[in-house]
Amino acid sequence: MNRNSCYILKREHLAPWVEKIMGEEDVLAPVLTSEGKFAFEYLKNAKDLRLDYPTTALPPTQKVFMPDGEVVVSWKKVDGRTVFEPAPAPKRLNVFGMHPYDIHALKIWDDVMGLGRGNLADPDYVAKRKNTAIIGLDVLAPPPNSFCESLGTHIALDGYDIMLTDLGDAGYFAEVATMKGLAVFFLVSDWEAATENDFVLRAKLRAEVAKKYPKTLPVPAEKIREFLEERILHPYFEKTGALCVGCAKCTIACPTCTCCNLKEEPALDGKSGSRVRECDSCQLKCFTKMAGGAFARKTPGERVRHRILDKFVYDHGMPASCVGCGRCVGVCPADIADPVKALTLLKEEVPHE
Repeated sequence: MNRNSCYILKREHLAPWVEKIMGEEDVLAPVLTSEGKFAFEYLKNAKDLRLDYPTTALPPTQKVFMPDGEVVVSWKKVDGRTVFEPAPAPKRLNVFGMHPYDIHALKIWDDVMGLGRGNLADPDYVAKRKNTAIIGLDVLAPPPNSFCESLGTHIALDGYDIMLTDLGDAGYFAEVATMKGLAVFFLVSDWEAATENDFVLRAKLRAEVAKKYPKTLPVPAEKIREFLEERILHPYFEKTGALCVGCAKCTIACPTCTCCNLKEEPALDGKSGSRVRECDSCQLKCFTKMAGGAFARKTPGERVRHRILDKFVYDHGMPASCVGCGRCVGVCPADIADPVKALTLLKEEVPHE
């Protein structure tokens, strides 16, 4: 952190700043919907911004970087030739108020999508990341089902362009981390340089919130991989799978799930068409269906096990691909998606020999 790039924004100057950003570029931010739920939506009025949100049912990552039904490429027949038309270049976007656990999730997306790997990277994703500014917001009131502190995702030290911390009456502490963030922040002129007292207060608030998380993983984060590898054939998975209804809500709500399917949609006359990217889920039986009707993961128990292993064992460039947000807990109709509950039961029951 560069202490010379830290500022204080008074509370009354927040809305005017957001309005100036909206005048230049699109802003995706947490709002309270007509259904009484918090969700990331494109702002139409700066007054709709709700930085007091606990969490959202759906993460901002998929909405920005893999919207369901997105056209990847279109084609048409011209004079006997097939002409391809790539998707339009993404607009510049500011994701405002992203919590640290979602910022950690974005790092996993970067790894999966090959950011920084040249031709191996997903070009659509790279273009979107380049044109998106991440304005983070420290969590001071943890979500009800979260266990971020156990995974170290309650604080983000990088991965953002600006990080805001609500200091109460003192206003918002704004750490500007990149040149992109600097350009966005300096759209507002009513700021002050952060003082030593501001740094102390920010550190105090961060330390206090670490103690407020309602859940804790029963196994230390650095030992979860070994713990699960010893329990691959544990009967817990089949028992839990018997309760699963296969709705896939746990993966739909997960900020680190990147599974998708490419679907060809030709026109009826065969002269044009498009390739569409659709969100998919490893918790659906059809996900691993192969030629001949074979399935790599045929039973619900196998799919439940795969989800847990994917979050804590498989390598996604991070110690775990679960960030502890607890969204899966809130959406699961069978009450079996909670990773804390899963690890607790795996620890308490005798492992399969």
